[in-house]
Amino acid sequence: MQVRVGLNASLRRYIPEGAEGSPFPLDVSAGVSALEILALLGIPPERAHVVTIDGQQVDSDTIVAEGQEVSYFPPLAGG
Repeated sequence: MQVRVGLNASLRRYIPEGAEGSPFPLDVSAGVSALEILALLGIPPERAHVVTIDGQQVDSDTIVAEGQEVSYFPPLAGG
């Protein structure tokens, strides 16, 4: 199945070669979780502090369905 993956801020360095920006399409197995997508992309889980699916914040163990967009955000800093 295919999902779209958005990598934001410092996570953009993990965008696969050949992908045309973020979000990008990614072929995954049915029943994959947002956390498993991180592993597929080689992203350490602690780097993705916030996970959203179709704009709604979710836990990283949430299953992603065909056609959904899962986005990852690093920890935010500021003052």
